[in-house]
Amino acid sequence: MERYALLTGTYNLLMGGIKDFKRSYPTEKEAFKEVQRIAKNDPFTQWAQIVDKKTDTAKIYRIADKKIIEDKSEDCCHSEPKRKVEPQYA
Repeated sequence: MERYALLTGTYNLLMGGIKDFKRSYPTEKEAFKEVQRIAKNDPFTQWAQIVDKKTDTAKIYRIADKKIIEDKSEDCCHSEPKRKVEPQYA
């Protein structure tokens, strides 16, 4: 499997699933080209996610009217690299 996994679907439930996985790509650019192709040709796909398996980060896109909009939501736990958290003591 390549480094960048592409997941797409009709409804984004933020839980993912193997049925949403399309394929993997060696570069993010190649994965995004596929998102562009899907946006142009598949009216039922409403979201796409490119997951970098090396850094455990993801870019999430909404697709509407053949336009791709990156979702910059801070609610997504995979939108930026994991940070180390210092332990808290009572």
